[in-house]
Order: sequence, then C-alpha cells, then structure tokens
Amino acid sequence: MNDETGKIVRLGVLFCGVALSLAACASPFSPPPADPASPVAAAANAAAKASKRADRPSFMDIPAIPTDVRTPVQFKKAVGDEKVAAAKLMRDTAPGTWTLSNTEVYAAKARAAAKAPALDIPTDADRAATEAFAKAARERATAPPSKPQ
Repeated sequence: MNDETGKIVRLGVLFCGVALSLAACASPFSPPPADPASPVAAAANAAAKASKRADRPSFMDIPAIPTDVRTPVQFKKAVGDEKVAAAKLMRDTAPGTWTLSNTEVYAAKARAAAKAPALDIPTDADRAATEAFAKAARERATAPPSKPQ
C-alpha cells in the first residue's frame, strides 16, 4: 500500500519534468508572427520587436530599500504604547468612575427651548374670524386664464 504512494509521486515528478522541458522549448519571450494578410501586420511586428527587450526588467528596475520603515523594535514600542493607552481609557471610562453633577442649568435651558406654545381651544369668535378670512380670500381669488387652443 505504501509502495503505491511512492510510485504515484515518482510518476508526478516525471510528468512535471516533461512539462517543464516542453515549456522551456517554447520560448515565452518571442511573440507569434502577425498574419501577413492583416493591414496592421507591419505595425504589429514592429511593436513586437520593439517590446522584446522592454518587457524584461533589469536589476536597475529594483527599487531602493525604503528608509522610512519602522524597525521591529519601534513597532514593538508603538504596540506597547497603544496597549497602555487602551488600558488607561478602559480605567477612565469604567462603570462607576464618573457621575453627572450641576445639571440644573442645562436642564433649565432645555426646558425653555422645548416649551410648547400655549394651545387654547378656539372659541366661536376665533372660528368666525377664520371663516371671514377664508371667505374674503375666496372672493379675491380669480381663476387662471385658460390656455388658448
């Protein structure tokens, strides 16, 4: 049973080796030629030749090592500072660590701002004045001119 696993692994390694050999034969860096009957064949071939060297990066393309990156010691210190600040915040805001006091001034301002106007029940005189205003408005109103057709 265990011998079968070894055979499968050896067979897989053999197939991978063959695949890599075939891939090495077909160069991935040479583009296929353009169809000569195409109206853009000359331009495509020229672009392919021009980009042959441009596609491959050189060692000069590797960026310089950044200098503004923190060291592991600096990261450790920053994490420690954050943990200390978090612990202080938890201590300062824990239940029972603060109380409200001297809130009467704020409450008085809120009550004054929220005081609703007195809404009295309308009397018969109020209703009569409202009806008179509505009647006068209806008499002044004129219909809009009709659209000529």
